[in-house]
Amino acid sequence: MPGVTAPASALPSEVVVDGVPVRYGVTGTGPGSLVLVHGHGAHHVWWHAVVPLLADRWRVVTLDLSGHGDSGHRAEYTGPQWAREVVAVADAAGVERPVVVGHSLGGRVAVLAGGLHPDRVAGLVLLDCGILMPDTLRGRTLPPPRPSRVHPTREAAVAAFRLAPAQPEPAAELFAPVAEYSVRAVEGGWTWKHGGQQFPTLYDDQVMHAATTLSVPVAYVSGGESLVVDDAKAAEVAGMLPGVRTVRVPGLHHHLVLEDPATVARLIDELARV
Repeated sequence: MPGVTAPASALPSEVVVDGVPVRYGVTGTGPGSLVLVHGHGAHHVWWHAVVPLLADRWRVVTLDLSGHGDSGHRAEYTGPQWAREVVAVADAAGVERPVVVGHSLGGRVAVLAGGLHPDRVAGLVLLDCGILMPDTLRGRTLPPPRPSRVHPTREAAVAAFRLAPAQPEPAAELFAPVAEYSVRAVEGGWTWKHGGQQFPTLYDDQVMHAATTLSVPVAYVSGGESLVVDDAKAAEVAGMLPGVRTVRVPGLHHHLVLEDPATVARLIDELARV
């Protein structure tokens, strides 16, 4: 696929945020700046096919939130903590008031970054980000964390990698680098880098308040076939975010970043020009 390059095996830089190392990298030399924030249980390689399509026009910062990828782990995680990591990474990378682009849970982190640190964020682009609590989570408490399954070999772990929620698998050249980066060696075999940790969903009053009181420009993109943001939720969120620009992309699912990186890069490029 033109414009797709193999991602580095690890992010090259690190900043310590509240005692925990957070890995990040910077690509491109464009006049504007973006910080790309991945979703729940994900990592920066979700963006591997998008970054090269933006790097000639933007300075693009990617990171692994704490608990994800090769960043450090915490005893517990909160949305405001992750939002502080986004701001700290931007500072460490030397970018002033970037546009923060968040996918899924990363979109809710972006909302908190924009709501809690409006002087440090120029705008938001939210990609298939659920803000309203899904019906399946109402009245439920999160189960206690449990260790992920350990696979006997790296190859077996990579082969077991699946997207959640389920959707048509992206092309192999887009999907394979994500799976490869998602695993780590442990005693007895291989498991997920984020495995065994308890992450908040961030479907909470703090995110809702930040979303409805944002003072920075915001754009909201969702996939027309998404299981996370259906037509009704997309319309409701569009009526909730102040001054929002909305795009509903026919045919795309929740993991649109991997499914159609060219369309996602084009929309980020257009919508981030605040």
